[in-house]
Amino acid sequence: MPPCLSHRKSTTGCLRCKIRKVKCDEQRPRCSHCSRHNVICEWPPLQTRVYKPKQSKSQNDTAKRQLQPIPHAGLPSPELGGLRVLELRLMHHWTTATADTMSSAQLASVKEMWSISVPQMAFEYEPLLHTLLALGAAHRSTLIPAEANSLRPIYHGYIDSALQRHRPVTSQLNENTNEAVCLNAVLISLYTLFLRSEPSTEPYQPPMLWLSMAHGIRTIMKSVIHQLVRNSSRICPLIFAQPTLWGKEQSCLYEGPLKPFHFLLEYRLDEEDMDEKDKEAYTGAVEYLERLYIAMETREPEFIIRKMFSGFPPVVSRDFIQLVSEKRPRALAILARLFAIGKTVENIWWLRGIPEKEIIGINGIMPFSWKWTMDWPLSLVSKKSPAEHTTAPSAGRTRIDVLFS
Repeated sequence: MPPCLSHRKSTTGCLRCKIRKVKCDEQRPRCSHCSRHNVICEWPPLQTRVYKPKQSKSQNDTAKRQLQPIPHAGLPSPELGGLRVLELRLMHHWTTATADTMSSAQLASVKEMWSISVPQMAFEYEPLLHTLLALGAAHRSTLIPAEANSLRPIYHGYIDSALQRHRPVTSQLNENTNEAVCLNAVLISLYTLFLRSEPSTEPYQPPMLWLSMAHGIRTIMKSVIHQLVRNSSRICPLIFAQPTLWGKEQSCLYEGPLKPFHFLLEYRLDEEDMDEKDKEAYTGAVEYLERLYIAMETREPEFIIRKMFSGFPPVVSRDFIQLVSEKRPRALAILARLFAIGKTVENIWWLRGIPEKEIIGINGIMPFSWKWTMDWPLSLVSKKSPAEHTTAPSAGRTRIDVLFS
């Protein structure tokens, strides 16, 4: 006879403990095992039991005829107020999981902003609420593949609703524009980047939606930044989190070439019809990209690299984004290097897998005379051995060539 268990068997433990087949102490929102391993603690969908009084045979027959099918498998039943329960689940997921994956959330003040202040702002500005629900659903779909098909139309629906209500507000910007409007623009741009991870059968096109939406952050912030700072806005922790995107700090630890990507500004100049605005657009993009490259080479924390990566579209000029839309080889080569650096910090749900797709896509539309400029970005997504990685951003070899062998 098997020995009696000295503890109660866990039947409602977290998903990670179930997979590992260990007893979960069921402490919410994070069990002790997940806390010890510093990983996200995910819980299975709630199975709510509703008490129903015993019915007579005639009443039971009538009830059976009134039953409706559940619209999404694994999601709450309509008789439980399904939509509201779903929104509560997604908001809970935002505050306990998704908020920790947002920009600079590794800093205590910024983490508090994402998990506490942002939900408060969402209840004041409905488009932001819908964006949070969309991102919560999108994040959850990456963690629980079994729910991905059910969640995809949900997060698409919420973001459509958010955009429909957000656009009229952004068309009338002034110094009194709400802080929630600014933050919503940031999160919508993040969502458009995440969409690049979804499968597509269409021929490759540059990520214009992400570039355009993210550049719009610059337009919004420019009109209200002084007002936000003066009023000690709730989003100030994010605004002041280092590095500031528009600064020009340079690490004293970097010993490599000061202008590793400037060769892109000089190659085949006589073959491209460009005016002074185009030259300024290229130069600004390359200089920012070089700051990002130096941050990577000096081993800045990953969250800083990701913040600078996401800050590329708002910082570069509208003219550069137009050059990308025209598929100018020089602009595409710059964009490929942005995603190459992004590849080194893609261990986050909203970026994972995207750099490789973009680099391969850009290589597919790059003219033959510019193909050589793709050697370094492609080396980061290839499976070559370290000894085969001989092409650096410019002339010399750096440690980045062996990061992803």
